[in-house]
Amino acid sequence: MTEVIYQDDGVAVIAKDERYFIRYDAGAHQVEIREDEITQEQAKSIVADPANIEPILWQLQRWLQDSGVNPYKSNVGA
Repeated sequence: MTEVIYQDDGVAVIAKDERYFIRYDAGAHQVEIREDEITQEQAKSIVADPANIEPILWQLQRWLQDSGVNPYKSNVGA
């Protein structure tokens, strides 16, 4: 089952079968929608205080880059 547990200002946190994802616009000059998995703790942190979105996204994007993934390119099918 898919459930949006947080949504505001272009960011959504989605629960899918006990896994959590964050959907956001990663583009600078054009829209590049990404959906990346986050931990349950990160999801709860965002729901509890939306100010946690930015540091979680920075951490996620650094991890993606370190893994060889372009964090600024959409990974959501058109």
